[in-house]
Amino acid sequence: MIRKYFKKDFIAFIISLCALDGFTSCSVDVPPPDLYSDPDAITTVQSARSLLTSCYLLYPHYEFEFSILGNDFCLSSLSGKNIDQQNLYNWQDKEISTMAADVWLAYYNCIANCDVLLERMPDVSNDNPAAKNAIMAEVKTLKAMCYFQLLRLYAQPYAKGEDADGIVLKNHVGLETPGRSSIARCTSYIRTLLTEAAAVENTPNRNGWLSQKAAINMLAELELYAERYEEAAGYAKQLLDAMPDGALAAANYYRLWEAATYEGRIFAFNTTSTYYNGIQYDAKEGDYFALNPDLILKEGDTRKATNEYVMTMAGEERILMGKYNRRNKLELTTSYVEQMRYANTLFIYAEAMARTGKENEARTRLNAYLTEMGASALDEALTGEALVKAILAEKYREFAGEGRNWFDLKRTLTSIPRLTRWGASKSAIIQATDYRWTFPIPSSEYKYNEAVTQNEGWPLNR
Repeated sequence: MIRKYFKKDFIAFIISLCALDGFTSCSVDVPPPDLYSDPDAITTVQSARSLLTSCYLLYPHYEFEFSILGNDFCLSSLSGKNIDQQNLYNWQDKEISTMAADVWLAYYNCIANCDVLLERMPDVSNDNPAAKNAIMAEVKTLKAMCYFQLLRLYAQPYAKGEDADGIVLKNHVGLETPGRSSIARCTSYIRTLLTEAAAVENTPNRNGWLSQKAAINMLAELELYAERYEEAAGYAKQLLDAMPDGALAAANYYRLWEAATYEGRIFAFNTTSTYYNGIQYDAKEGDYFALNPDLILKEGDTRKATNEYVMTMAGEERILMGKYNRRNKLELTTSYVEQMRYANTLFIYAEAMARTGKENEARTRLNAYLTEMGASALDEALTGEALVKAILAEKYREFAGEGRNWFDLKRTLTSIPRLTRWGASKSAIIQATDYRWTFPIPSSEYKYNEAVTQNEGWPLNR
């Protein structure tokens, strides 16, 4: 019997499980919880926090891949040197299928470990109830984040019908072969997890732990996805009205990408290794992708120095992605992977307010931020769908390369071009109706679970 792996050897053990035939036969199943650690090992807040740390480490990061699929990049002169990435950029079925299989397993692996911790929490001592409640809230938020990602990836957009197939919801640790719950049911389940987490007063003093504010921000994003705009605006406003001074100040923007903790972040994952280096072919020769010319910031915008990196490639100065990529090129340490920041909350608020007819408030709040950053304010004449599109256009510039844009493009049923080298022209248009927006259910799942259906357009080979 394998026991007591939840400490320093926990991650290595989980990785080794993925190589076992029994584990991959049904990717949402995991071995009984006693294979993870001694049943009596997690009885204190300290041991529960240790297992929670392992759950954080298991959260997968595909921000670069999501950016490749989105509107963030165009091809560079080096794109052909990585055929897999180029094929993913061109939305080749095989590359999306390969990625989908890895993504499915990775998120459900994190969920399974969250479930292990949740099932052990009743045995944890109540000597420090506040700390115990905080752990419960954090693991529920992390689990909700995984499910939300899976739902947005493997289900059609909410706007196309909430009764369509969503994802597989797990109820407990161990063998289960349920079918896919509806999008509405999945959304409700995620909402319950986040509502329970948001009810707990939890204010960690470091960015690497999920706080009460993080749960509220997730609720705002979930309600925007579910087209419950009044609720989305309400949650976002709650955070914006109480945000720290200077959280959206131009003078502090660079701090989002510094190695130190910063109260202007809502939540960011800790990282101790080089992050986002997959975009770089060579430090001296450049990147596989350049920044989409439509997302380049104007001169005088405070964010430009951080978000963009100018480099000579193919004989000319090119604008590449900055942020993590810039820090890698300058050999600077990256300590955090940005996940939630107040700019995200602001854009949720602005879009939700615009969609509920409160257009003046949407423009006023967002224009204050754009003006602060040195960007052009939204035209006061913009109304209706034109205003929403303008808000989203600014959002795409703000979050270029962070793996967010693809989800908004899918949610709003937006067609996107595939750009040729340096964005000089369009090689294809990915239509909003394209079946590839919805990832295929991996064969490792539906081959061993008769209740699971495949998404439209993708083959089902049981």
